[in-house]
Amino acid sequence: MSYVIIGLIIAVFVVVVFFVAKKDAKERDEMVSKLTEEQKNFLKDTEIEFVEKNAWVQDALVAKIVDKGAKFDLRVLWYDKTIENNEYNTITIADAKISKAEQAEHNLKVGDAVKLYMAPEKTTGSVKIVF
Repeated sequence: MSYVIIGLIIAVFVVVVFFVAKKDAKERDEMVSKLTEEQKNFLKDTEIEFVEKNAWVQDALVAKIVDKGAKFDLRVLWYDKTIENNEYNTITIADAKISKAEQAEHNLKVGDAVKLYMAPEKTTGSVKIVF
């Protein structure tokens, strides 16, 4: 009986992960479809600057800004030239946060180019906007 319960829990987890991944892929495809060829080329031609082991800075474009009170949640588009997974050599999404003060100081809006710090092996602070 316990094997059935464990099997059901694993099945539910797999289904949830599948739906979340599908939703993210759909959102990414919608965001990428709104980019001009110039913007796509900007992302593809970005230079990768490694700043520490398994961490780098590269160009990205702000695709979505959501006001969360004291902070803003950003969805940024970047071109994956470094992480060899199913999104390697494609434009993909990363999530970052900035403070209200940073947004006001830099007047960020959808479509703006930003520098993106990526450190996928870190558990916190793995994606940041660098000003």
